[in-house]
Amino acid sequence: MDMQTADQQRILQIEGAYNVRDLGGYKTKEGRTTRWGLLYRADGLHGLSEKSRQNLVNRGVCTVIDLRYSSELAEQRDVFADSGDAAYHNISLIHADQGDYLRSLGELYIDIIEGSREPMLRVFSLLASSTGSGATLFHCKAGKDRTGIVAALLLDLAGVPHEIIAEDYALTAVCLAPLMEELRKGRPMTVSPEQYEIHLGSPPDNMIVLLNHIKSAYGDAEGYLLSIGLKTEQIQALKQRMIED
Repeated sequence: MDMQTADQQRILQIEGAYNVRDLGGYKTKEGRTTRWGLLYRADGLHGLSEKSRQNLVNRGVCTVIDLRYSSELAEQRDVFADSGDAAYHNISLIHADQGDYLRSLGELYIDIIEGSREPMLRVFSLLASSTGSGATLFHCKAGKDRTGIVAALLLDLAGVPHEIIAEDYALTAVCLAPLMEELRKGRPMTVSPEQYEIHLGSPPDNMIVLLNHIKSAYGDAEGYLLSIGLKTEQIQALKQRMIED
């Protein structure tokens, strides 16, 4: 299967969400492949219809990790928050402030993994503990930044090459195109349209900056996850879950 065909397969057509994607089908450096149907990344799920919610349940989603802040939860409640169909967990990653819009997204991503070490440990502990119990979906508002970081760490852990991880990140631009006007309405008054537009984008170089930092500081995603307290056996469970035999 070529990359374009795989991308078409991994983008889920879900009514009420735009950036729901399967992390399966990526080749690792060792020539193996990440499993389909086990890990999903997504944007906000608050707009899902009942049919769409059931679609995800039918795909085996039984754990949902919501990476959004409390203010976001109050405005747009996740459809799985009150559902008995999936275990719902809210683990908020670091909140951006006005000064973050003056820096590159790559720099912001580095700050998130360094400043949210305890929440990151909780996220990856959940990902590791959900092995053998169906699929896991993790999401934030747009499915780009916080979600993109978690996806990048997972794919790096599986041994997917950096350029492919960056392509997965950049695929968000295609998925979010119909949602851009709504996202632009969220611009803080103190942030210029030009600065905000940069932070709405997903050029692959942003992810390369983060991956280069992880490589330089920790060797790889496994080194980072060990540094925040994830245990070796949890990491091995995640790897086994993610990679086809």
